[in-house]
Amino acid sequence: MFHDVEIFIRVAEYQSFSKAARKLNLTPPAITRHIAKLEKELAVRLFQRNTRQVVLTEAGHIFYENCFKLMHDYQGAINQIKSLDNKINGKLKIGIPSSISHLFVASALKAFLLTYPFLSIEIVIGNHLIDLLSSGFDLIVHCGEIADNNFYSKKIGTWSRITCAAPEFLREFGLPATPYELSGYNCLDHLDNAGQVWSYKFSDGIKQISISGNVRANSSLDLKQLAIKGLGITNLPSFIVEDAINQNFLCPILVDYQLPPIGMYMVYPSKQYLNQKTKVFMEFFESLGITR
Repeated sequence: MFHDVEIFIRVAEYQSFSKAARKLNLTPPAITRHIAKLEKELAVRLFQRNTRQVVLTEAGHIFYENCFKLMHDYQGAINQIKSLDNKINGKLKIGIPSSISHLFVASALKAFLLTYPFLSIEIVIGNHLIDLLSSGFDLIVHCGEIADNNFYSKKIGTWSRITCAAPEFLREFGLPATPYELSGYNCLDHLDNAGQVWSYKFSDGIKQISISGNVRANSSLDLKQLAIKGLGITNLPSFIVEDAINQNFLCPILVDYQLPPIGMYMVYPSKQYLNQKTKVFMEFFESLGITR
């Protein structure tokens, strides 16, 4: 039944039988059989599903909340056993956004590993909040607020998005006075921003402004370089563009419409059983001074 529960949690998190199947290296029919078996044993329906949507029933929500805590405790117990000798060794699996890894972690990691020579580290680039438990991460770094209070986290600072462009671009095309004028400019956007809207604060609330441009990329660092070269306006995290702004390679614009800063967090599976190797990496990461 434990394996069935693990599969149930993955389906609930991904809201998809096929996505859970890919993540667990199973076939969708196998996932369906496991869920059917679990529903039969519990004598309840856990999901309402059709060809387009999979959602938890009321009973499914209750079962998910309890099973999620159970899996946390199970993983925590394993970590505690592995850390009985309190030695800092073994493998540490970390999920980090690519820009943070490139700008801050990679250059400082040598000194950390010299301090802990029996520790090996797996760095997986990307946003892995949904994968925290299922993929065996010891720690992930997450930029943005955390809606799911099932996760344990430590806030390490704040950051904000800065809309900016190269001085020569602004001299050639002019300075937009309000976010509404962005529709007349070439905007360099991140591929993760599927809706192609940037959010700004107005006197009557937060509004989403539609933008368009001739380049979209899945790397904030590439977007920064394209903006520096004068290709267009971009909207990037402060920790990515502050150095370029300080060197006058980029100029912040629309500063009166900037949203309030949001959090950056270190997120981990279990507070009760947090092992020493994770603790020392958290201390190392905080020392990098990424946010203020």
